[in-house]
Amino acid sequence: MAAALFGGYRWWQGQEAEAAAAAPSPNGFVQVEMPDGAPRNTVLVLAPPNCPSEQAQRAESLIAALDGQGIPVKRGSGIDFEVANPTPEQIAGIDRAVAVFRAGAPAVFVNGMAMSNPTASQAAAEYRRTRL
Repeated sequence: MAAALFGGYRWWQGQEAEAAAAAPSPNGFVQVEMPDGAPRNTVLVLAPPNCPSEQAQRAESLIAALDGQGIPVKRGSGIDFEVANPTPEQIAGIDRAVAVFRAGAPAVFVNGMAMSNPTASQAAAEYRRTRL
């Protein structure tokens, strides 16, 4: 009986942690596993390269706005994860990152947080909130 109660307690703690990780920040970003090569304290903006689409144009505008505020920005077009023996938390973070990426460009990643198509003010606020 005690083992069942303890197991239930541990399961409930895991559920609460997952809900907290999936809850958006005040700026609308969700906690994710960062893609390989994403530098710390830099906003990673992902969108199709050399594309005249509306999504790519929004990405270029976002990059220019962040750069104009002195916020470090890196542009990319895809994500990759190389995690040996991932924990359940890492798998959930990767799943959230992929969901953001698939939601449409620009997908923006910063310091363990991500959002699809944020405004420049949202991205700048999240950068400042999470910067070390």
